[in-house]
Amino acid sequence: ARKVILPFWRKPIDVESKVENDRPVAESPVTIADRMAEESMRHLIEKHHPTHGIYGEEFGSVRTTARYVWVLDPIDGTKSFITGKPLFGTLIALLEDGIPIIGIIDQCVLKERWVGVVGEGTTLNGVKVTTASGNGDEEGNERG
Repeated sequence: ARKVILPFWRKPIDVESKVENDRPVAESPVTIADRMAEESMRHLIEKHHPTHGIYGEEFGSVRTTARYVWVLDPIDGTKSFITGKPLFGTLIALLEDGIPIIGIIDQCVLKERWVGVVGEGTTLNGVKVTTASGNGDEEGNERG
């Protein structure tokens, strides 16, 4: 998604409104960057994991009863993206039998990618991190 989104960053871009009546604020903006980023992620999932399901922000859901289901929000914070503020990110989760096992926050403009994996902890740009409340976590990892 990062490679798709960055060429649109702080460039003139058309904005459409989409209405989702099941949300607290029914109307929200969407751009070609949102759509192209989700298409890119869906293509990779379909190519490498064709039996996995997908919940997508822009293109709906497929195979949601599959054992593994990906949850995709290509640009969380589209209003910030549109106005040139770096307060947006791509959100990705992988569910196993409905339970999150992987979570990813990719803030492409800030060049930060947070990845959390159940049983393995969290990384920032590939480096293990823990909370600031201690010197390490229950697995003995040192604070990054």
